[in-house]
Amino acid sequence: MAAVVVFDCFDTLVTSRRPLPGPEEFTACLTEVLALDERCAGEVVRTVFGAVYAAMADRSALQPATLGLLDAALRERGAPREGPDLDRALWQALGCADADMYALCEPVADAMRRVADAGHTVRLMSNCYLPGHLMRRLLDGLKVPQVYERALFTADGGPKKPDPRAFRLIGAGDFARRVMVGDSEADDIAPAAALGWDTVRVDPADPDPAELLSLLEP
Repeated sequence: MAAVVVFDCFDTLVTSRRPLPGPEEFTACLTEVLALDERCAGEVVRTVFGAVYAAMADRSALQPATLGLLDAALRERGAPREGPDLDRALWQALGCADADMYALCEPVADAMRRVADAGHTVRLMSNCYLPGHLMRRLLDGLKVPQVYERALFTADGGPKKPDPRAFRLIGAGDFARRVMVGDSEADDIAPAAALGWDTVRVDPADPDPAELLSLLEP
């Protein structure tokens, strides 16, 4: 029976070697990349981070689009910037310009390939701060297999994990089974199981796709 298999990104498919930069690093990056004074950059960061953190703290709140927040905060302070500059600022502020920040989890990537080769539909879902086009750039740079048919990146705005609406969106379609693969019990596994999905939890310290591959055996 054909299934849709949804893979979480961070700490499942992609490992992070260091914590995400905090507000101070974000402020320093905006100051440099967007040529802002430090006071303005700090206000922008507090506005953007505050809105995102508030949404993340509320399980049912929709996540605001990161680019929209950043653009609006800059315009409100009389410092608008062009889209490519905003992309560059987010890319650097979130550590993507650092070649050592992120790495591909090879066992999970191999499982993605094998799931697709077996005729199942592969999709991605990630609670993230990078807009979708930058997420795809990051994943392409890490050589994530190009076998996923669709992705839901919450930084584009909308429902986020563990909101059931996010799972319904990414799991939409005529499938005999739905499977969630992720590292977080609270954000990935429990909400998917509550909707009747099969689930496979990945330990970032010891990723093993055997359970997933066994689950999908004919």
